[in-house]
Amino acid sequence: MPTCKILFFLLLALCTSSGKCDELYQQEGGEVSMNCGALTPNSDVEWKLNDARIVIIRAKSGSKLKGNSHVKDKVKVHEGTLNVPDLQKRDYGVYTCIQTGKQYTVHVVSVFASPGPVLVQSSNVELHCEITGKPNAEVQWLTPTNQTNYKKQVIQLKSVTSKEEGVWTCLVKDDLKFSLKLTVVGLLTNDVEVSEGGKVVLPCSLSQSAPQPVVGGKWKADQLPTNHFPTLKKSEDKGLRWNGKNSTKITFTSGQLSTNYDVTLINAKHDDEGEYVCTVQFEGGAELTAKTRLKVEAKPSGGQEVTKAQGKKPAGGGTWTKEVFGLKLWVWIAVGASSMVLIGLVIGIVIVLRRNKRIKKRVKYLRSMRQSLTANDYCQCNRAKIESGGSRQQEKPLPVPRKQRNLRIHPANQNHSFDKSKEQDY
Repeated sequence: MPTCKILFFLLLALCTSSGKCDELYQQEGGEVSMNCGALTPNSDVEWKLNDARIVIIRAKSGSKLKGNSHVKDKVKVHEGTLNVPDLQKRDYGVYTCIQTGKQYTVHVVSVFASPGPVLVQSSNVELHCEITGKPNAEVQWLTPTNQTNYKKQVIQLKSVTSKEEGVWTCLVKDDLKFSLKLTVVGLLTNDVEVSEGGKVVLPCSLSQSAPQPVVGGKWKADQLPTNHFPTLKKSEDKGLRWNGKNSTKITFTSGQLSTNYDVTLINAKHDDEGEYVCTVQFEGGAELTAKTRLKVEAKPSGGQEVTKAQGKKPAGGGTWTKEVFGLKLWVWIAVGASSMVLIGLVIGIVIVLRRNKRIKKRVKYLRSMRQSLTANDYCQCNRAKIESGGSRQQEKPLPVPRKQRNLRIHPANQNHSFDKSKEQDY
């Protein structure tokens, strides 16, 4: 046994027997804090890990002198308190404050799953709850369903399923809890139904990306020849893709695949009804299988062709009942038609208002162009003035001589003006 380990166990035994040693448990990657206790005034502070000096801080000058311990570069000391961040397994041991003799035994707890926390369904896994310095210490495992049947630092789980998925907790001394999350990757599928003559998607997908890459896979059904189905193939240049051609029964995407391995069955017949098996193969030999059952319903009475001949939609609403962005197609058509009618009304109202405005403007313009009547446009009559009282008495006008009337009536004399003196002669 190496000298350093012998010295460590001696220090640990001495520390435990004297009762001055506190045991600290911290998960790997965490941080632990230790205090010297009551220091004398103006005293230096010196910390050691096992027999190796970590640091000395001079009280008078405040200078820091690092030792030869491997933790000397990452520790922090403040007023006698030592902080050790990012704990690793080799950081375990007895930490001693020389001035007060205060000692701490630090145990690093490592909780992990092998080969990893993300597992393919039906694979095996080991859960570790290792405590440095106490390889044989008894712990308790708390399952995701709060059962505590395991009391070893390392437990084995075989053929894991979704029941083992969740948070596993390791209970150590004084009910300290250290946890890890276990994820089980499986194939998701469900039973499907289709009308005779229709098409349906056969679902097959991973619940999430698996730690091991998918390298192959296939579909299989006893009622269909294998040449109808493609196979999964992975290449360095094209990645994971379906290998094959669309058949009269099965179609599929030609793009690169990730976690979805659906295929589509077309022109369904009653003979196609039954069980379909999807298989996915992972690198390293792991394999997942999922089964889905297809049910083919009979075509509506009279058949689709008869319904079309009568000018009616197929049973179930046909195209009109298809959903587009969460709403039925007929709803979108109704909303579109209503919108067009409303837009037409708005345009009509705007046109009428503008027409009325133009008419009013034209009428106003014509009125402004009309000439006002003058005094010459009215009939002027000579009236006798009554000298007395300034009052007027309406007199009967004198008869117009025939000659003057003829001159007024004749067109050639319409513009002829008569001398008032001549009118008086007549």
